[in-house]
Amino acid sequence: MRLIFLFLLGIALLISCKESSAEIEKSPASKTQEKKVFQEGSVFVDNKFDGARLNGFKQLNDSTYQVLITPENTPINNSPWFSFRIWSEEATKIKLEIAYAEDYKHRYIPKLSADGTIWNPMRQDLYQVDTISGKLMLELRLSPQKLWVSAQENLNSAYIHAWMDSLAQGASISKEEVGKSVLGQPISLLKVKNGSPKYSIIVIGRQHPPEVPGGTISLVSFVQTILSDSDLAIGFREKFEMLVFPLLNPDGVDHGNWRHNANGKDLNRDWQAFSQPETKAVKDWLTNAENIAKGGQYCFGIDFHTSFSGPYLLTLDTIPHQVKPELTTKWINQIESATKQQLDIRPRAQSLPYCYNWMINALEIEAVTYEEGDEIDRAIIQQRAKDYANELMKVLLEKYN
Repeated sequence: MRLIFLFLLGIALLISCKESSAEIEKSPASKTQEKKVFQEGSVFVDNKFDGARLNGFKQLNDSTYQVLITPENTPINNSPWFSFRIWSEEATKIKLEIAYAEDYKHRYIPKLSADGTIWNPMRQDLYQVDTISGKLMLELRLSPQKLWVSAQENLNSAYIHAWMDSLAQGASISKEEVGKSVLGQPISLLKVKNGSPKYSIIVIGRQHPPEVPGGTISLVSFVQTILSDSDLAIGFREKFEMLVFPLLNPDGVDHGNWRHNANGKDLNRDWQAFSQPETKAVKDWLTNAENIAKGGQYCFGIDFHTSFSGPYLLTLDTIPHQVKPELTTKWINQIESATKQQLDIRPRAQSLPYCYNWMINALEIEAVTYEEGDEIDRAIIQQRAKDYANELMKVLLEKYN
């Protein structure tokens, strides 16, 4: 399936692969990711762009090559992100084995791109997984033109900032920096505000780098629906402010991390300790008295993720809390009624250090974690997010009318 985000086509080629300077080098596998071009005979592979993950390259026989993919640190969950470019001096057909260090197993269907902009899932007859070793074997046709091979669409920080910048052109939408990442990248907020709204919703994404389907594709569709010209969206924006933090882990995204930030920490397990600058920046901004005074009262939060078994929602558990899931329950019921589909709802203990739990416990608002599925058709993901956004707007307008 061809993926084209129409609102970014004019700039996508510019941001898809920011190059770094490195020499072509024939090198054994490395546990660290050095930015370089590897060469084996007439075949080349590189990781010289943001979002890449490639740690080693070698030739196994006349027609078979291997790339090695290692995590940023261990222990880590099984989210083996890979992203690299491969080409040859002449047109040829090869077999390429993707091997994961530390005995991790393959998870994602490879996505291919000729330009780093338009991505297609690889045909099922051109790859196979060794269920014992967890390795992935691909059949590729190479040419002098670079071919992108990636676990998911490589929607890196430049892509997300370009999307934010494309929206932050009018008086009602602004972009501001709320803090810095470990490596000094901006933690940015997209603020949608018409006049003096009474209430605010909070949207968060990409705490975990590989979670592109939910963390970016779904989040973007959700936000764009609320920004649309429908009567529902226009009426909603008159009463509700939207606070969007679409890229909480820019270092992890751009370094091709499997899960963590640049300190090797899982950000979605840091919403009690706040030991990392990324989570602390969002917490500090949302609890700052001056920011609270300038905006509307917080009334709902949603944190976008992706899971192998998605889609599902993480919600309040069954233990009574100060915050009651009245809006959440009604929202779920209305989604099921509108879509004629039963949602997968998974309550989690509110003691867990997740982002949505912090919003429930600290901000005293209803909140959920929205998990999409790794390999769900992107058009379905976008439509689902649109449906969820429309039904949430209806529920909130009815509640706070």
